Amino acid sequence: MPNNAQADVDLVGSPPSEALKLLLDTALDAVIVMRDDGVVADWNDRAVRVFGWTREEALGRIMADLIIPDRYREPHRNALARYLETRRATVIGQRIEVSAIRKNGEEFPVELSIAPIPGRKMLFVGCLRDLTERNALRQARAEVARNTQRMAIGEMAASIVHEINQPLAAIATNANAALRWLAQASPDLEEARAALKRITNDGQRATDVIGEIRVMFKNDGMTFAPLDLNDLVREVLALLRVEAERQRVLVRTELADDLPRISANFVQLRQVLVNLVVNAIDAMSLVDDRPRVLSLKSTIHDLDGLSLTIADTGTGIDPEIVESIFNPFFTTKSHGMGMGLSICRSIVENHGGHLTVSAGRPYGTTFNLVLPTRAVTQ
Repeated sequence: MPNNAQADVDLVGSPPSEALKLLLDTALDAVIVMRDDGVVADWNDRAVRVFGWTREEALGRIMADLIIPDRYREPHRNALARYLETRRATVIGQRIEVSAIRKNGEEFPVELSIAPIPGRKMLFVGCLRDLTERNALRQARAEVARNTQRMAIGEMAASIVHEINQPLAAIATNANAALRWLAQASPDLEEARAALKRITNDGQRATDVIGEIRVMFKNDGMTFAPLDLNDLVREVLALLRVEAERQRVLVRTELADDLPRISANFVQLRQVLVNLVVNAIDAMSLVDDRPRVLSLKSTIHDLDGLSLTIADTGTGIDPEIVESIFNPFFTTKSHGMGMGLSICRSIVENHGGHLTVSAGRPYGTTFNLVLPTRAVTQ
């Protein structure tokens, strides 16, 4: 194992770089210097605390073997070789979130930034920030948000039950009264008729309550106006551009020219597209062995409709649950209530269209949104 003095010489040649040594000594984050053969050339004190390996243990070892989970080591080696050959990279100069491992085998999230140091021999400086505490705080906040949503849904459900129970209870009471009037030795038809009339009124009241709830969730009465679907796609992509870049997602569009306009509520339909695009970006967050590509394609659908497909190259959807993903409260995310896709489908159907999902080819997931070009009756 090389000693400290030798490590300084191997790091930058002779004489050693005082600026780089100062960076290593004063950095608040873990800083690792790696040679172009993947070997650790230096390792600061913060890296010792974050990863558990002492400087003496780390120097001269293959960096990937120390801090990169096994499933990501081959992609790391391939990316390093490609950069050395072409000087092209997707992560250098970017801040990305990746998984790392400690000496004890614990896997944890880190924010990583890499910069090359040109010289007689190529070196790479990686700054890594442990995100464990930040993510724990984010999880705690998400749990608070989930509990708040559960309470809101519980209160809404209680209100709905109360409103519907009143006419239902009255129906039961009047039905029993009518049976009693008819069961007498001399049936009182007038009283029975009055009770049945009250049942009819209470039944209509229950129908009206359900109708009001339906209107509330459909947002009936909101303005529908002619809308250019391609313009909406471009606006949503511009809105989410920073998130796509942060997740290293390449966005490809194939938008047909001269599409007819659709009749739609701009706010609702934009929310549908935002939800689908964000889901697609999230689905690719763990993909490291292939390009992360988000594809959007608009076309004419039959004679009176438009089609928009949103495809990703993510991890895909388990075939056993694909039929369930539009169900209310069904979710595969720890931070979701499972209402997003259910609401998306409801909004699309309220626009006279339909939303479907299928497995991507050869991987990923494809959502297909079909909307009519004719006006929708409100």
